[in-house]
Amino acid sequence: MTEADSTHVNAAELLSLALRHLDDADTRRPFTEIPTLDDSTAVPFRPFPALAIVMAGHVLSAWEVRTFQVERAKRDERIRFFTATGGKPRRVFRACTLFDPELGTQRIIELCGHASCTNKAPASPGSRCADHLGDPVPDTCDPAYWLHRAGEAARSAERDRGGLTETETLAVHAARAGLPMAEVRRATEINEWAVHALNGESATVPEGVDGCDDPAHWPLVLTPVRDITAADVHHVYDLLEGVSAEPAANRVLARKDRWYRYEPLREDGPFLVYAEGEHCFTLGWWQIQDHLPEHLLARYADERRRREMYEPPCQCGYCNH
Repeated sequence: MTEADSTHVNAAELLSLALRHLDDADTRRPFTEIPTLDDSTAVPFRPFPALAIVMAGHVLSAWEVRTFQVERAKRDERIRFFTATGGKPRRVFRACTLFDPELGTQRIIELCGHASCTNKAPASPGSRCADHLGDPVPDTCDPAYWLHRAGEAARSAERDRGGLTETETLAVHAARAGLPMAEVRRATEINEWAVHALNGESATVPEGVDGCDDPAHWPLVLTPVRDITAADVHHVYDLLEGVSAEPAANRVLARKDRWYRYEPLREDGPFLVYAEGEHCFTLGWWQIQDHLPEHLLARYADERRRREMYEPPCQCGYCNH
């Protein structure tokens, strides 16, 4: 099952041996010893049949490799970490076993492929968590390989939740299941009115009122108190290319008293301003505050100006604008 003086375990041989030991009188009794990668202790990994079957089966079916290694096996640690290298592209796989007391069985959790990291793998086996996106990538892969994999997984999870957070999704499904709103609020810490809003429950819009009348559809607008140049802002982007731009420091990006659309990238900033010449740039919240005149670069528009700049979606039927 293991070569002499080797930590590598043949998964198929371990699986076969563990299956034979399922008929033992005491199936909770360890049936073999496996050296580990942990240099701090000489304690070997001593699995019982069911645990070995779960681990070996995962290595063979999910990772599709023949051998694996056990990272560590401390006496008081119920979680077992194991690893292997393989796949296409060739990469490091890592996972751990976790006992589920409700099911009474062992579960496998895929882990970030970075050595000793205990974060979950965000995407496929061997993918890197947010802390290790800069790790070396597999041969022939793009330098941003780990970032792209994590990004795809994050977008997929968000789509599955309809753009809601996990807690919001839980609250919505609980409300739809008819559970008492007091219990939903206690479990999720989301107010009842917010759950109703997330659930799409709204009052019927009166006749004669349409989306054009809704301020939520009007663009957010601001106007500079003076010409804003590239030297005044932290980041400048090329809208056409979608990448960072480096215009000359004296390049005017937004002119005094003109109106420009913006959007908050987070609730408290930064704010992305759509500027002159197919450029956009970011402003910090302190640069749009009247009570901080020494930092003030722009002021918010009032609702009248926002309404004037609103362009209803085209209804021609031939375009998406």
